[in-house]
Amino acid sequence: MVSGYKRLAVKTRYWRPGEDYLKLIAESIEKEVRDGDFVTVSEKTVSTAMGNLVDESAIRPGLAARFLAKYWMRSVWGYFLGPLCHLRERTVQHLRAYPIKEGAAHKQVALERAGLLQALMMGSEGGIDGSNLPYSYVSLPLKNAQQTAQRIREHINSVLGKKVVVMI
Repeated sequence: MVSGYKRLAVKTRYWRPGEDYLKLIAESIEKEVRDGDFVTVSEKTVSTAMGNLVDESAIRPGLAARFLAKYWMRSVWGYFLGPLCHLRERTVQHLRAYPIKEGAAHKQVALERAGLLQALMMGSEGGIDGSNLPYSYVSLPLKNAQQTAQRIREHINSVLGKKVVVMI
């Protein structure tokens, strides 16, 4: 621990689309926050609450997305790049068994939202994140993260009377 600094992880329940994320954040930190604190918030939780989601089951992948899922992920990442990057054996095995149908839908979203270079990645393509979300939903990165952080900061100041720095 660095002198004078401490960190505190505040756990909350899962957030749903349409929830008042400003209220949820203020309620979750009200007993802990002090003037001058840094408040960090997960981009995915805010994006989810804002309804910034895509249901990949409704996506129709094109030829490039199907190629990326079937050959790029399974072969190039599974047999060449994965071992070259010293990925864990378990991760390499998962890449070799990359799901073609669902993977192609995900790669199509990555191609449309983030571009080819991001779609070539093996994970977190362009900040598109499906972990801890139900079914085939993925959250998209915030387009206005700085403005959203400012809104959260102003809400904390207004409701809790605390002057903080907010990072997403």
